[in-house]
Amino acid sequence: MQKKQIIAILAAAVGIGIVFSLPKVLVDNEKEAVKGAEETVSASDSKSEAGKLMAEKHTHKPSNDEQKKIQDFTKKYYSISDKEKKRIFADSIVKYYTQFHQYDSVAKYSGEIVLLQPTEKNLVSAGDAYMQASDLVSENDKSTYMDKSRFYYQKALDLNAKNLDTKSKLAMTYVTTSTPMKGIALLREVVKEDPANQTAIFNLGYLSMQSGQYAKAVDRFEELIKVNPAHASGTFYLGLSYLELGNKSKANQYFTKAKGLDSDPEFQAIIDSYLKESN
Repeated sequence: MQKKQIIAILAAAVGIGIVFSLPKVLVDNEKEAVKGAEETVSASDSKSEAGKLMAEKHTHKPSNDEQKKIQDFTKKYYSISDKEKKRIFADSIVKYYTQFHQYDSVAKYSGEIVLLQPTEKNLVSAGDAYMQASDLVSENDKSTYMDKSRFYYQKALDLNAKNLDTKSKLAMTYVTTSTPMKGIALLREVVKEDPANQTAIFNLGYLSMQSGQYAKAVDRFEELIKVNPAHASGTFYLGLSYLELGNKSKANQYFTKAKGLDSDPEFQAIIDSYLKESN
């Protein structure tokens, strides 16, 4: 079952940092340990409906007129020195590249915005952009993008250490490194301080799925939708966890519920593909 493409689509919608090549992590109520092996994706998985959808989404290119607008904004950005005007143009460039799902360019210009206006909000946005882009760049570039994501999240936390969502996102930048337990420890700190933190609960649920501990994932996602019954991606992953456990009835129930929580066409298409599997 292909999770990579699904995660990228959902992460964009909910603003939660999830990466494709996470190590398999054991998430336990009492003890957490890490296995070093990374999850691999089979060739057959890449042919899944969700995989095709994400591939088409990422390769979509703007029209000639839209491309010209981007080029004009970029030219103006580099030709002026006024910081506020540059920030406005950079913001417009980011919006255009986001519209066409060119996340590497989104990350680049989000970083430019930080240089012009290093606010907490802009730092988090840059961290999100590099996190998302890390899922779609080449293997050689992934660690560089994750390092930049971690850098921006940490800078944001330096400005506001109480932002637990940012701390939860920072945690996910560590799980692909040589010190993944640092990420797990950060998530546990967040949950201890705020048991209802949706970002941390979601990420812990995802890590449970990644390590094949679907029963624990069910516990996490059920906890999440108690906190927020309208959490579309959490509801979807709850259904996916039940499907992995062989409970198609429960999976169908939560897939159907998730479908009613988010009208995004790509989200709907993914759920439809899994509803077919769970029926």
